[in-house]
Parts: sequence; structure tokens; C-alpha cells
Amino acid sequence: MEKKFEIVYLDPRVLIPYEKNAKKHNEQQIKDLAEAIKKRGFDQPITVDKSRVIITGHGRTEASIFAGLAKVPVIVRNDLTEFEVAAKRLEDNRLASTDYDALVLQEELKNLIDGDVAVYGFSDRELSVLVEDMIDSMATDGLVVDLSVETERQKDEHDVVAHKVANEDVRLVDVMGFKLIPASSAIVVGDLLAHMEEMTGKEGIDAFLTFAEKVSKEMYGEQQ
Repeated sequence: MEKKFEIVYLDPRVLIPYEKNAKKHNEQQIKDLAEAIKKRGFDQPITVDKSRVIITGHGRTEASIFAGLAKVPVIVRNDLTEFEVAAKRLEDNRLASTDYDALVLQEELKNLIDGDVAVYGFSDRELSVLVEDMIDSMATDGLVVDLSVETERQKDEHDVVAHKVANEDVRLVDVMGFKLIPASSAIVVGDLLAHMEEMTGKEGIDAFLTFAEKVSKEMYGEQQ
């Protein structure tokens, strides 16, 4: 069932910009948007959380203030958790066509990924697609400018990170790309694990890893 939201009219000056908003609007964009609002009206509500922090509509808020509007339509999402607000904000960034602050966006994505994505309706795979789509949609030139500062730092950290990753456990879902299978396939997967255990003489995860290593060597040789 589609949710229906109540629209209230508030002074745009009382709406609080999200301090880590990844979308950037230059002065000309704000002026153009303000002119469009004057000509055609304000027909796309701004969305805020329960504390009136903007979720979507930073550009429209700035433009409405620039245009001198006393009231603008606002949807207050009292029903969303912090994680759901973060997910909606990043989804809006992905769908909109504008410039991004790549470093801020990277931080927001990390916070989202570190959380339990299931809490706010994203599967691990869906979040992966969201991230990939968002990165693909950003202009290459903008990324180069924003990320160039990071290049040297990342080079310096590469060896440390590589060593850390090599000595840490990772979630199987991050490697395989899925964490659920159809119930009808459970027997087949169980048979596969039993075959791995028989072939390796080991059990469970040890059998899986040993078998995978054996197959990898057969496919690619001793050195990869």
C-alpha cells in the first residue's frame, strides 16, 4: 500500500541543511532554480526528518530563500529511522543529476554500509547496486578533482590496508554477492558441501576453503 504524506507549509529559513550533504549546487544553479520557481511555482515538496534537517531538497530550499518565498511545501518524515533517512538521502543523490563532493559521499556511503542494511529495507546486493549506480552516474571530471587529494594518501596506506585485509575475516556475502538461496536449492548446496568434505577430509568452512583453493590452483596455477 502506497504511503500518503501530509504536506505542511514552512518558512524555508527554519529548515536545517544537512551538514554532510554530498550534492553541490553552485550560485548559478541556485539562481536558475529560483527563477524557475518564480515562473512555474513550487510544486515539489522538500523532505525533512523529525528534527527538520533536510533529507531531499537542499537546492530547492536555497532557491526558495533566494526567491524570497515566505512558505514552501514540506513533508516531515517522522516515520523514518536515522538509517532510513541516510538511505533515502543517498538514493536522492543517485537519482538527481548534479555535482557531488566525492569525499563526503564516500563517508556517507561508508556509514551506510557499516550499518545493518536490512534494518532499512536494502539487501546487501541492492546496496551494492545502489553504490555502483551512484558512482557510475557521477561525472568523471568531478571525481578526478575531488579524489586527487586522496591519491597520495591512499598510496601510502595501501600496504597497511592490504596486510590488514589479508589477516582479517570477511563476510561470505561480500565475496559471493548473496546471502540467501531458494529453499528448493538447499539440498543441492548441502550435497555440494558434503562432496567438498569427502574430497578434502575436512568439515564445514575448512572443507569449503580447502576445496576452493584447490579449484583455484587448478584453474590459474600456483601463482595468481
